[in-house]
Amino acid sequence: MKTPQNASVRTLAIIPARGGSKGIPGKNITDLCGHPLIWYSIREAHKAKLLDATIVSTDDETIAQVARDLGADVPFLRPSELATDGARDIGFLQHALDWVERERRWKPDIVLFLPPTSPSRTADDIDAAIALMDSSGADSVRTMVHPPHWNPYKMWRDAGEDGRVEPLFDAARGNVPRQELPAWHMPVAMVYATRAKFIKEGQVWGPDVRKMPFPMERFTDIDTPADLEEAARVLHTFNLI
Repeated sequence: MKTPQNASVRTLAIIPARGGSKGIPGKNITDLCGHPLIWYSIREAHKAKLLDATIVSTDDETIAQVARDLGADVPFLRPSELATDGARDIGFLQHALDWVERERRWKPDIVLFLPPTSPSRTADDIDAAIALMDSSGADSVRTMVHPPHWNPYKMWRDAGEDGRVEPLFDAARGNVPRQELPAWHMPVAMVYATRAKFIKEGQVWGPDVRKMPFPMERFTDIDTPADLEEAARVLHTFNLI
């Protein structure tokens, strides 16, 4: 794993791996096609050409040791209050960024967020996000997919405990033809990138966010045992094992 000690770190990836998973106990180190789930993120971060350094942020000593055995840099244990079910991403991002600035004197410009639950992410995806940040001058980049089978402009939400609902957008009430609806995209945590200055200000995203289209057929997001089965299929299909 890339762990420069006396070099300029412009791009830093954080692999978040808390220990309190409910859907799959020990999810971040559960077996997927013969490897701990977190291995896929560690491997691809190591291969990325535009990434200067990568650290794993975890509150769990078992996960930390597995990650170290896989060659990852795990320089601290995340405070438990930043690893609860309700903890926001900005908490562990700020903690990790503050730690590397204070203890290693790294002051990265771009911070990437690479959850282990997206094992079909590749080094090329990581490099593409960094390249897009550089070429566009954007504050943030988010990978996004376009699921063909649902449209947020047609959706309704609960409006009371008696079964009443209301549209998310006026278009749902007016039955506007699909062809007339705005283009839409669903963010997925394959690769997220943002300028470090916004994280320090308490914001995950800056005002200028650019989309990085991601192929729906390679998208993975693991939360349940069924998701593991689907991820295994995707990994085999795209030769990512």
